[in-house]
Amino acid sequence: MRIGTWNLKLCPPTTSDRGRAIASWLDDQAADLWLLTEVHRDWDAGRRQFVVSPPRGGSPAEKRWAGIATALPLGELRTAGTEAHAGEEGLCLARVELGGPAPSSVLVACSVLPWKSAGQYWPGLPTGQVGEFCHVLDHHVSRIANERLPGEPLIWGGDFNQQLTPPFWFTTVAGAAALHSAFDGLGLVALTEKAQHLNGTSCAIDHLAVSQELLGDEPVALVHRPSRDGGPLSDHAAYTADIGLPTSL
Repeated sequence: MRIGTWNLKLCPPTTSDRGRAIASWLDDQAADLWLLTEVHRDWDAGRRQFVVSPPRGGSPAEKRWAGIATALPLGELRTAGTEAHAGEEGLCLARVELGGPAPSSVLVACSVLPWKSAGQYWPGLPTGQVGEFCHVLDHHVSRIANERLPGEPLIWGGDFNQQLTPPFWFTTVAGAAALHSAFDGLGLVALTEKAQHLNGTSCAIDHLAVSQELLGDEPVALVHRPSRDGGPLSDHAAYTADIGLPTSL
């Protein structure tokens, strides 16, 4: 099973030239599951199903932080978040149904977490870089834990705006510790921990993390830098990984 994550930068529609180039590149990767960030609400995912996070405060309705695209069947979610929490707009959840004996599903979460000075663009955040980051991170962890079924594997990814490994460019040591703790608490392995950033001189701020039982033969994400006309299609690298499925599935 191939999974991937990519920040599409400024929520391009698939009707734009850049949007068409992005869609073509995504299709070429043959991923079963895409966790997309800074995505258009009406993104044309082709034959895939597509779900998005709630509207963003103070932004056009079509611009969303997170979306999940997959050709696999989607199941029901048990819980609904509260719009009263600022972190809700940065989270998209889906349940992928795979059939067979229990556990027969995988919970999928796509997140965007605050970056330095995000509060001026993201209403309802507390002050301070670490405070903003942890306010949303803790909410996402709570929502994921409340939705997750007993024994259900988890895939969590997106734009976390935080390196797990130094140097911490525009991020924080405290943020890295909090994100490590979140992954550990949910029993996840970060496949992007030492993957390169788009700039090639620091580590990724976009992540793919999966349950131990989903680890494939190569538990490391591949880094992609899609380009067009000599320039990058986004200000973020894309990441893909091939994972396994537990034998019970």
